Amino acid sequence: MHIKLFAVIMLAGILAFIPSRAFCADAEVGAEAGAFVATTLDGKKFDLSALKGKVVVISFWATWCRDCHYEMPALEAVWRLHRTEGMEVLAVSADTPDGYKHVKDVMRFFTFPAAMLGDVSKNELVTPTSVPLTYVIGKDGKVKDILSPPLSLSNEEEFNSKIKEFLKEKIETKTESNTSEKNDKKAEEKTDKKE
Repeated sequence: MHIKLFAVIMLAGILAFIPSRAFCADAEVGAEAGAFVATTLDGKKFDLSALKGKVVVISFWATWCRDCHYEMPALEAVWRLHRTEGMEVLAVSADTPDGYKHVKDVMRFFTFPAAMLGDVSKNELVTPTSVPLTYVIGKDGKVKDILSPPLSLSNEEEFNSKIKEFLKEKIETKTESNTSEKNDKKAEEKTDKKE
């Protein structure tokens, strides 16, 4: 009896210290991206939900991450090519708050916005457990790709091709969807009448 009670108390104590986000599944390819809100290093608000209709890349990195150092220049090159075409980027540093100055120093070499993981106020997208980790969200707000080693965005040419493809995608509006369904029903009715 005492052992069971002790086990229940221990389990409750452990669960109390686990963030509720740990029980949420990370967004997968094809799923809605979920909310993601952060304050950038320059004090601006980044809100993923306000960026529907754009291709959004959220890349988790750290100053101490060797693979990240290869990815950041590729991300910069693709960002420069497509930022006027509807591509948005946010690089989220997993560095601790005392690494803020170092993060700012690194970001001087890049033009895309960045934020500290500690400055993310709402995250229903992913709980990053390692870096680099990159989510590509399509114009429709759904996750199009997830990149982590050995698959990464350091292959600039391949990453650029993917972004071009996602930028070309059209968003089907509800009106277009309803019109398409109505046309399908009319075609079925005509086929049924002919038979």
